[in-house]
Amino acid sequence: MSTNITKLKSGKGTPPHADVAPDVIADDTRPEKAELRPLQVRIPKTVFEEFSERAGREFGFTHGSKKQLFLKIWEAYKAQNTKA
Repeated sequence: MSTNITKLKSGKGTPPHADVAPDVIADDTRPEKAELRPLQVRIPKTVFEEFSERAGREFGFTHGSKKQLFLKIWEAYKAQNTKA
């Protein structure tokens, strides 16, 4: 019994050559990552739900929306307190 390997040589389904694929690491245009630290607070459930709703409406109901809202509030707070 012999195996027919002619179909394997057709080139279909083979991955692109390494030199053709873009270097996504070198092309990374994202800003430099800052070290992240957790900020944990305990707040009433109603406040959490209101905050979550506001974050979702403003930044989309996706992962990270509460963080984005917190950072927006923090920047507004700093701007308000540096003008005094």
